[in-house]
Amino acid sequence: MAFLSCLLPVVVMFGFLLSSYAYLVERRFARARELGQVYRAYCDVGVFSCTRVFSSEYGSLTQFVGLPHVSNAVLGMIFYLSELATCRFPTLLLFMSAASCVVSVGLFLILTLILHDLCIVCGSIYVVNFVTCLGAWKLRRQKMAPPHTRRRRRRRGKGKKH
Repeated sequence: MAFLSCLLPVVVMFGFLLSSYAYLVERRFARARELGQVYRAYCDVGVFSCTRVFSSEYGSLTQFVGLPHVSNAVLGMIFYLSELATCRFPTLLLFMSAASCVVSVGLFLILTLILHDLCIVCGSIYVVNFVTCLGAWKLRRQKMAPPHTRRRRRRRGKGKKH
């Protein structure tokens, strides 16, 4: 349980860093476009183009629900910080990460079916979301189990023989 409690914040921080990088790519692309320059991000490799994805109209899903334009990357950074704050509460973390899995599936469908693109950063974020959900589920199971049913490690083989 201790390992999982330590691992989940690291995974969540990795999601925050990925979202931060996505925001950096968005800003640099916007700046280059204003200056009439071409910007190529490190994540634009072969058929993978995170720049095309982040700069598409789907780079901000808030505009589709009548809210002001807010980058998905900014929402991701805010989400991962709030998820980091809930790492000590497995049930809440599980609900938040399950919701992020639903959003990840939706964004993956948009990425592949509508944009016909692939994105290394997006895929990594999806993996972070599913790993966090799985870890939160396991952590919640461990914390909710009665104390007498929790696994104990016993040393075998070197006991006294009667």
